Amino acid sequence: MNAKAGATPEVIVVKDCSKFPPLTPNQDEWLRRLVANVKPAELLLRMARRIDDDSNDDEPIATFDGGSGIWWAGRYVGEVHFAGKTLRIEPRFGRPVLMRWLATIWGVRFLESSGNPKPQRVWLWLVIAHLWAGQLIAAAKHGLPTRRVATKHIGRALRGRLLARPTGLLRSTGDDRLISETRVRQIDRAIGNILLGAFASLRSALAFLGEPWLPDRAQDLVDDLYHAIGARPGFSGRIDKNAVRYSPITEGFRPIVELSLSILEQRAPGAAGGDGKTFGILLDMAEIWELYVAKVLQAGLLELNVMHTGRLRENSHWLLGNGVDDDKFGSLRPDIIINDQEEHCVAIVDAKYKTTRLNIFNRTGVVTEDLYQLAAYLSAFGRPANRLDGFLVYPSDKVGQIDGRLAPKNPWSFSANPNRRLWFVTTDWSGNSDIDSLDAAEQLLTSAVRAAVS
Repeated sequence: MNAKAGATPEVIVVKDCSKFPPLTPNQDEWLRRLVANVKPAELLLRMARRIDDDSNDDEPIATFDGGSGIWWAGRYVGEVHFAGKTLRIEPRFGRPVLMRWLATIWGVRFLESSGNPKPQRVWLWLVIAHLWAGQLIAAAKHGLPTRRVATKHIGRALRGRLLARPTGLLRSTGDDRLISETRVRQIDRAIGNILLGAFASLRSALAFLGEPWLPDRAQDLVDDLYHAIGARPGFSGRIDKNAVRYSPITEGFRPIVELSLSILEQRAPGAAGGDGKTFGILLDMAEIWELYVAKVLQAGLLELNVMHTGRLRENSHWLLGNGVDDDKFGSLRPDIIINDQEEHCVAIVDAKYKTTRLNIFNRTGVVTEDLYQLAAYLSAFGRPANRLDGFLVYPSDKVGQIDGRLAPKNPWSFSANPNRRLWFVTTDWSGNSDIDSLDAAEQLLTSAVRAAVS
């Protein structure tokens, strides 16, 4: 049944990786249609855009267990609008924890809203807006994005570099003026238009807040961009990912440009849509968790080389090879590779944003495929005679199997190779909002990895 014009859409609220609340037959039928028609990859706003845009994110938004008759949410958070109803998926560990993870990934502090304006509706776009504002401020630390443009001058005074050949040709005609060239800085319109386009999308999504959501510095930068480019920026709504050319001057704007492009590829929640049309925006908690764990390890293990490799196209190693023609098969790309100062691999880390509570879909707590995956990594990396440690890192859950059963028995050794060890690790957030230092739980994670590989 479609929502009446002007009426508030019906909203179903659930937490990621959790059971749905009891659904009416109408809601159940609607959810089945949504799962059948919606591809999460088409709604994802990525924290870090990959080299290849062909997504492998084929996990459905929700899964139905026929035995128990219960729906389970997947790993995404956000909002999806479909056929007159809205599915809102919120982070199961709470928004403060999610904000901490995002702040660690981006290296920005988040503003606290002075009021509480419809928080159930705006929280996701506030998160995105905070990310965008923080990245804009960080990128523009030394000023707006500019590029050097060559400008020619013809006159009796030399301005910049003399253009000898054009000047000689001019003087051959009896004209005694000089032709010179200067390189002046101008606002990079390609970057500026993308930034202003993303700002316009955020402003539209948060229009009903009735209060400023940008910090003063970010607002000043936006105003300066409008002034430099014009009140009506040239962004047409068509996204050309190849339009931007980075230089040493503008390289620092790459993260905010990539985030802005992701924003521009989405439609703001609340936009009008007819029956059967799907729009919204999703964040992949598995991606966020992977990036967060990598950042924590990079900050806490300065004496080691912590490389985040899971989002690259290039494979690091191969699972199989042969001696006939050196053919290789089975590419391997762990999330995180840790090397020592001599560039010897000492650890492989896989970040798993999964619940390890026993349920109908997970009868052992840890998915067997995850064990096989890490075993494959450990078989291909490192030196056979040397010890190599692997880590499966999960969000902390006192009711899960990691904290209750597996982690207390660390390390686990592989039966056929005692030089390969597996550690089950969890980490949470202790409440410290200082992004310039690791909190107690993050320090425990880095200390555990350091102690294992030392």
